[in-house]
Amino acid sequence: MKKYFVTGLVILLPVALTIAIVVFVFNLLTVPLSGLVTSLFSRFHLFSNGFLFLSSAQLEQLVSQFLVLVIIFFFTVSLGLIARNVLWDYFISFGESILGRIPLVSTIYKTSKDVVKTMFTSSAKSFKQVVLVPFPSANVYSIGLITREDLPSNDPSHSKKIAVFVPTTPNPTSGFLMFYNPDEIHYLDMSVESAFKFVVSCGVIPIPFKIISREEALAKSTIVYEEELLK
Repeated sequence: MKKYFVTGLVILLPVALTIAIVVFVFNLLTVPLSGLVTSLFSRFHLFSNGFLFLSSAQLEQLVSQFLVLVIIFFFTVSLGLIARNVLWDYFISFGESILGRIPLVSTIYKTSKDVVKTMFTSSAKSFKQVVLVPFPSANVYSIGLITREDLPSNDPSHSKKIAVFVPTTPNPTSGFLMFYNPDEIHYLDMSVESAFKFVVSCGVIPIPFKIISREEALAKSTIVYEEELLK
């Protein structure tokens, strides 16, 4: 009985978590604007009789949220189309220059833009290589992701530092940005996707890996990058 229960949990929990996240994002995007659409429905009595087990108010709310989601989708696509227009580039640059002059807003906008551009541009690699680094102490190692190499340093023994993002588990969207000397880092034969699976599962999902040399890691990352460009 216990084995069957655990097997059922393994099947149900990912589905339940996926549904919960989808519902949360759906409500986050649609609820703030759904009131306007709902008021129009109520004014013209479009769904006054309800439908099946849904009351008129519930049906109005649900339909309005779906309409808002469709409107947001087409608005986003249209905005992307306009943004790619050569004439519109001037207005975007002008708007960014205005935002760049506002003290607090400029810092938030520039940082957000750099992060979003790095994460969603296919040619940019947010994380270059999976590594093992001494964290949180010298004798304890954690999974890390190299974000930047050859950072300037005042350390006379090492002219460059390597920036490594050490994600937390089970939520890899938060973590620590650490700076290491090259000889403190152990490169792993593991893909970034596998590393995230390993972190999210708290190490439960078995991901085989081995320590490799820096040259092997660079050669492997180059091959993967070239394959992405060919897709």
